[in-house]
Amino acid sequence: MFEAGGVSYIYFIYGLYYCFNVVATEKGIPEAVLIRAIEPIEGIEEMSLLRYKKNLDELNKTELKGIGNGPAKLCTALKLDKSLNGVDLTGDTLYIEDIGYEDFQIVETTRVGIDYAEEARDFLWRFYIKDNKYISKK
Repeated sequence: MFEAGGVSYIYFIYGLYYCFNVVATEKGIPEAVLIRAIEPIEGIEEMSLLRYKKNLDELNKTELKGIGNGPAKLCTALKLDKSLNGVDLTGDTLYIEDIGYEDFQIVETTRVGIDYAEEARDFLWRFYIKDNKYISKK
């Protein structure tokens, strides 16, 4: 997380799961954005196999929604692990692509799961696409 902005920061949590972050500032300043969910657009068949060990057509509605609707779930679906920590997100290995999706509204709200964070728990530092069915929590 202390690297320059634009690289991945992937860490292991609770001895079970990986979380994917995008480092967001200059080298030496530990600031990153946790990616909490994805909306599967491409590669959903492979994501289904990675998450559930099932073909896509075998998933029920809950499983389909759950492919990437949480930090650890998206890491499983995208096969993200510590080996991809520190990867330049402008390269060919791991990247974030602009698909030109323009018709949406962004919701700004408080973060989840950080009740210990005193006043920071109320900061509006969580963003998601309004009415997107793939978000982890509203």
